[in-house]
Amino acid sequence: MKKALISLLVLSCLLLTAPVNESSYADSQKNIPVSQDTKLTQEQAKELLVKYNNKVDYIYQGNASDFEALKAKNLNGYVFLPDADGDIGYFVNENTSEIYYFHPSGYLELVNQQQNNK
Repeated sequence: MKKALISLLVLSCLLLTAPVNESSYADSQKNIPVSQDTKLTQEQAKELLVKYNNKVDYIYQGNASDFEALKAKNLNGYVFLPDADGDIGYFVNENTSEIYYFHPSGYLELVNQQQNNK
């Protein structure tokens, strides 16, 4: 048994150290980029907000191109105001589905960061 194990070990070491004659490389011309278009619609963004907090209704205020602060950051998405007292709205990024607290003055903070600080 020991002789068989030693022989097997020697043979496997020889195989590992022997040069490989055939190498296989990925063909760069056959690589096809895969992309999924998963942008949120306005309705999906509102549904996401309702899942986040269903105790208020959300009023659509416009998309990112309607607000200079969002345009300056090259963001795409939708702005909603909760139907409640206050001046902080929500921005929903259509590409990442992230929800941000938003004010047209430029205030923009990821909702999850606020929750993690508590």
